[in-house]
Amino acid sequence: MSEVGMSKGLRFFFKRLEKRSGQLDEARLTEESRNQEIPFDDVERFARAIMSQNIFIHTVGINGKDESTILSKAMFSINKVVRLYYSTSIDESCQGYLRLHADQTKQMIVVERLHGLRPCPETLYASKDESHVIRFFANWILKRIDWDKTKINNLDLYKKLKEVERLEYEEQIAQDLAEIEALEIQTTLDKHFGGKRPNA
Repeated sequence: MSEVGMSKGLRFFFKRLEKRSGQLDEARLTEESRNQEIPFDDVERFARAIMSQNIFIHTVGINGKDESTILSKAMFSINKVVRLYYSTSIDESCQGYLRLHADQTKQMIVVERLHGLRPCPETLYASKDESHVIRFFANWILKRIDWDKTKINNLDLYKKLKEVERLEYEEQIAQDLAEIEALEIQTTLDKHFGGKRPNA
């Protein structure tokens, strides 16, 4: 075999080696993507934020009757798992809660319903996107809010939102006024000096 040439046997061997190496790299990348950490921090932050507010939801109480419960008593967030109890009956077969958590095996954030004595999780929603899960969870809560006890103007985070919106609005007005003033100055310059600034 010359230094420049390559025998058919060596070509065959290295082509097979190249193919197998590529397959192993692909398998490793697939396995790594399967075991990636699923982000859950935004969901947890959302749950903890609304828990701190005076928001009441309709739940089933210990006596089996409808009652209004403040979120801070019905919702818990521990070890990257959020639970929201919608039924706390003495009869364990009537107890139920939602569970939100990152499922590493499925590589999804899962919203599950667990109900009864030996609850088997029922998947209500699953997504890789935290914002989609938050939207689903928020809509689930909104349908159960007790509007007789929940007063939006008394919620601290709502007041903060309104203040942020006010500041953003004032900033936009200031920006608009600055643009109008700059345009007026340019129009005046164009009128008197044909668009050229006078020499200083």
